[in-house]
Amino acid sequence: MEEKSKVSSSGKKMGNRQPRIRVYVAWEIISFSIVLSGLLSGNVVTVVFGTAMAFASTSAFLTQYVKSEHRVKRALEVASTFATLGIFIYGYAITRSFILGLITFFIVAIVFLAFTLSYLLPRIRREEE
Repeated sequence: MEEKSKVSSSGKKMGNRQPRIRVYVAWEIISFSIVLSGLLSGNVVTVVFGTAMAFASTSAFLTQYVKSEHRVKRALEVASTFATLGIFIYGYAITRSFILGLITFFIVAIVFLAFTLSYLLPRIRREEE
């Protein structure tokens, strides 16, 4: 079966490409700018968003570009994910912002679903065989 590749507006073939490193650098710069803006304005919610974006983009970079399957890489990814969650929880605890509470709820629900499915799916597949 032949796999079709996407074609960009310039006519170049686009396969399953990874984002370039400069995309992650741009996200880190944007995150730092948001944190700095929040610190200068005294807005805790802005600082929380910027810091969470920084940890999330670091986790995405590790996932895409560090090809190693060492425990250290996995530990850094998990730590970065939980740091992002912790930042939102801390921000909500301090400010009682509705949007931070909503984001925290959705992140906790998604993490719970991911861990539950990663535990249950292998068991379901074993039963089907």
